[in-house]
Amino acid sequence: MRGIVIEATARLLSKRLGGRLPGGIGAVITALLVFCGVASAHAAGLEWDALEKNYDAKAGEEEAVLSFQVTNRTDHRVEIRSTATSCHCTVAVPPRTPWIIEPGAKDSLAVTVDIRSRRGGLTKTIYVDTTEGEELLLVHVQVPPPPAIQREMNLMTAQADRQSVLRGDCASCHVTPTVGKRGAELFQTACAICHGSEHRASMVPDLAVAKVHRDAGYWEKWIREGSNGTLMPAFDRAHEGPLDDAQIKSLVEYLVTHLPTEPTEKS
Repeated sequence: MRGIVIEATARLLSKRLGGRLPGGIGAVITALLVFCGVASAHAAGLEWDALEKNYDAKAGEEEAVLSFQVTNRTDHRVEIRSTATSCHCTVAVPPRTPWIIEPGAKDSLAVTVDIRSRRGGLTKTIYVDTTEGEELLLVHVQVPPPPAIQREMNLMTAQADRQSVLRGDCASCHVTPTVGKRGAELFQTACAICHGSEHRASMVPDLAVAKVHRDAGYWEKWIREGSNGTLMPAFDRAHEGPLDDAQIKSLVEYLVTHLPTEPTEKS
């Protein structure tokens, strides 16, 4: 196992330094490799579909499951003698034992990373020892925070900059769906996504409840300009929002027609 870890370190250092290791570091690692009896031969007769793979985990996922495809490019049988991973949370499962790949045949190595209680970026290594030499595979996993924490993070970002909900990754939910929409469809994509959400923040008002008189002028001002000190962004393109004049007009008409104009409860 010491040799596996050292070889992984050597490869990673080499990669990060543009393929060249400083003389001192290279000499030390080479000596350690010899001491541990680790061959430096690359498994040239085997062709992998990739030596590194990325996995973007979805919220709530407990495992990252990937597969590395390998092809035997030699004219003889190749045996995958063993696999080892960098930690207990990562498992590489050969399809059979012994794992022998016939000339020209393809096969796959299943890799599972336990991402429970993990956050952020992870890099795991899989060492593969074969009769053609050795190979090091890398898995990069990006683990998102739990939905509740992500909502708190989004809320903090929006409180600092209310227009942030219309930029970056948030745009896929709050901007893209509004393109070309009018009236009721625009209300669902631009308004209900926040004001009608199951996880609506306490400071986001329920639009079905009127606390003040809400005529066309009221709605147009809120839509175009938003409101400083709140989470409400400005949707007018003149204020870096996504909606044009025609969309705003259609949205105002829908709101005046379908939502209460006069207060429905005491303010």
